[in-house]
Amino acid sequence: MAMDEPWQPWPMQRLHHALPGAHRERPACVLLTTGAMNPPHKGHAQLLRQARERLEGAGYQVWAAWMSPSHDGYVGPKAISKRTVHLSSKLRLHLAHLLVLGDPFVAVGYWEASKKGSWPDFPQVAEELQRTLKRLVDDQAELMPTLNLLLGESGWPRVFYACGTDHAERCGLYDGFGRFCADVGVVVVPRQDEAPEPERPPEVFVASAAPGEVAGFSSTKIRESFQIAGKDEHAYLCNAICEAAADFMIGWGQLSWFEEFRTDFEKLHLSES
Repeated sequence: MAMDEPWQPWPMQRLHHALPGAHRERPACVLLTTGAMNPPHKGHAQLLRQARERLEGAGYQVWAAWMSPSHDGYVGPKAISKRTVHLSSKLRLHLAHLLVLGDPFVAVGYWEASKKGSWPDFPQVAEELQRTLKRLVDDQAELMPTLNLLLGESGWPRVFYACGTDHAERCGLYDGFGRFCADVGVVVVPRQDEAPEPERPPEVFVASAAPGEVAGFSSTKIRESFQIAGKDEHAYLCNAICEAAADFMIGWGQLSWFEEFRTDFEKLHLSES
């Protein structure tokens, strides 16, 4: 099934596709994750799937998920401090779009990276998604009453924010999301060698670690692979970010887009020759 809604703040096609099969007696929710995604890779999408598995085990139906690359105003200074390459929001969004094209569950959230002015922090991103969903429910619930299953105790759509253990610890998310906005929960997704804090349902859940090689994909390694190129790196990138994104970045699909992303390609020392 093609899922192609580029450059919408919060594409809703996946959520709408979930409605006909919705269980009318189970609470519904959606998932969100944010981060530099410099660049995005399959591990970011898998984090959302691990979170979905935990929430479904707790009795929720999870209709859709969004991975939201962060604003340049956040990613740029962070990259400078780490002395690494900052890929523009335009490129990160494009690669994320290629990554989830055809995915029936995960979409790209464009709002955060595309926002004009100062960069929004993750609570603002969750709140904006929640507001968008509330407008959807208010506008369409009369025709599609199933949408009301999204509403939590406060009357706002139920959103769960998925993140890793480092982010949860740094931002106090093991204590929940309630101090930011109502009806937003947290799902912490650890790596295999990590020991997360205990969960506190229904505010905080802890998912299982992602299995296999997807758990080891690294944005740092992927940036290095962009610069090395070659058949071996192309095979790795196809596995880590998808074939379309790999082709785009290391030459097979690059030339027609070179001018539009020239600054990014030059940062990576890629040429149009």
